[in-house]
Amino acid sequence: MKLIPLILLFTLTTLLYAEIIVVTNKNSDINNLTKQSIKYLYLAKVNKINDIRIKPFLSKDKKLHERFINNIIDKDIEQYSSYWARLVFTGREAIPRRLSFKEIKQKLNEKNTIIYIDKKDMNKNWKIIYGK
Repeated sequence: MKLIPLILLFTLTTLLYAEIIVVTNKNSDINNLTKQSIKYLYLAKVNKINDIRIKPFLSKDKKLHERFINNIIDKDIEQYSSYWARLVFTGREAIPRRLSFKEIKQKLNEKNTIIYIDKKDMNKNWKIIYGK
């Protein structure tokens, strides 16, 4: 009997968390990226993969953004913000823009832009380059 509430709790917890995928335009030259490649792109350590210039964007959805930073970039929000503050302060890089979902849909019309989204928001004009 104690097992049923535990199963329900696990199911509800799973449903509350978005499944994060990284997507690009379906006509993009980008096909698949590793977690390490995505991490390097979002930390501005690289801006090209296989000679393809890639433009990453961030989501304005706070919960999705935090989960992406924690699970894919392997940092907490404070570490990520501090990292970018140093890059911006030294003039090395500008932080990727944060976009609303409406802006995401517009930006993904451009080739070789990438962004993370909740899998349930997947669109037929995009392709998954990381995630299931």
